Amino acid sequence: MKFRPDKDQITWSITGIITALVVMLIYYVIFKGNHILSGIHSVINGMEGIVTGLVLGYILSPIMNFIEQKILEKIWEKAGAKRDEYGEFRQKQLIRNIAIVITMAIVIFVIWSFLYYIIPQIYQSIREIIRNIPMYYRNVDLAINRFMESSDPVTISTVNSIADQIYIRINNFIQETVLPNISQIITIVSMQALNVINSLINLIVGFIVAVYVLNSKEGFCGKGKKMAYAFFREDIANELISSSRLIHTTFTGFITGKIVDSAIIGILCYIGCLILKIPYPLLIAVIVGVTNIIPFFGPYIGEAIGTLILVLINPWSALEFLIFVVILQQIDGNILGPKILGNSTGLSSFWVIFAIMFFGSLWGFVGWILGVPVFAVIYALISRLTNHYLCKHNLPTDEDTYIDTAYIEDGSFHYLGDPSSTKYRSQKAASSWSRIFRSKHKEEHKKAHIDKASDNDQAKKDE
Repeated sequence: MKFRPDKDQITWSITGIITALVVMLIYYVIFKGNHILSGIHSVINGMEGIVTGLVLGYILSPIMNFIEQKILEKIWEKAGAKRDEYGEFRQKQLIRNIAIVITMAIVIFVIWSFLYYIIPQIYQSIREIIRNIPMYYRNVDLAINRFMESSDPVTISTVNSIADQIYIRINNFIQETVLPNISQIITIVSMQALNVINSLINLIVGFIVAVYVLNSKEGFCGKGKKMAYAFFREDIANELISSSRLIHTTFTGFITGKIVDSAIIGILCYIGCLILKIPYPLLIAVIVGVTNIIPFFGPYIGEAIGTLILVLINPWSALEFLIFVVILQQIDGNILGPKILGNSTGLSSFWVIFAIMFFGSLWGFVGWILGVPVFAVIYALISRLTNHYLCKHNLPTDEDTYIDTAYIEDGSFHYLGDPSSTKYRSQKAASSWSRIFRSKHKEEHKKAHIDKASDNDQAKKDE
């Protein structure tokens, strides 16, 4: 007689197998997670060219769309070309190819200009700063000596003590860290040189991949939607596609806006440094523009680095630069930033700081830049999910309604401060001092009540 398991036995068996696999997976992630991370890191390194191409294509997509839709299609319309019933030109692929060529030409021209004009000037500025370090050291030493001559003995002793401590720490660092590890430092520098070559190769691969991404971006979107409707219910697929649009809008709005905003700030900083005759204007402007990409903290980082460089060269120029950058930051924060970025993230200042610190600790410099849009997407998705379930329970979705809410019972709101709201610890607890004085007041009130009752009893007896 053959054993034939029934439906329940098969279900429980499959459930047990899946549970065991999940437990094993959790165990492996907890205790062997470093192997998973190293494997993921290896895959990412191997796919760096593809990832670079995808990111580059995504960033360049708005530029190509502008060239294609706002320039080339207008030219085709003026030339008398007609659109079909779907609103497309018969020469759609030709227009797309021309747009891609123009976009890539613009990118190559920008990179070439940066390498040919800007990098040499920055390199020359850094060389001059390094060459003039002895002079800067003498200037600082002279300023300190002048300060010491006009100071009292206690201040002189304190400054000498601090200077001795700094000298001892620098000397210990050189003797204990730098010199014993000089061979490792040379190895690290050599590895970085190889990494630069590898990055150039990945950049070339990335450009090729970006061309394919720009040419077939509608096809990728169509395949994604097709898979969503194939594997999920219609409402779930619609939510997934809607969430994808939210992610796309948030990232493109923030990243492109931040790049444009930082470029404008860098150009304005360069012009201002030229007018004020601040040393090394291009180097200072590049520092301010690049650090401005980092939300919230970026302007302060650029301001601190630029001021530190100029203090060694000319303290008066450093003061002028500091005042100028503060004014520039006010223009950016109150005029340029809101005009270009708008409210692309929808996050308050607290959540912006939280996102920068959290994702910066995970991903480093990349986390400082991408942490805000990533957290904005997570925040928006959680808000949408929360509002979905609130509507499902026939509850309001505006946040102000819940600020003074004590509890909800049978669909009715009970608010803090309402004497009828007596459940779920909704009454405000008294402070320790108020409890002390209230207890004393209660004792006095109780004693007065007892004395009054005794007087009434005595009066009845007398009657």
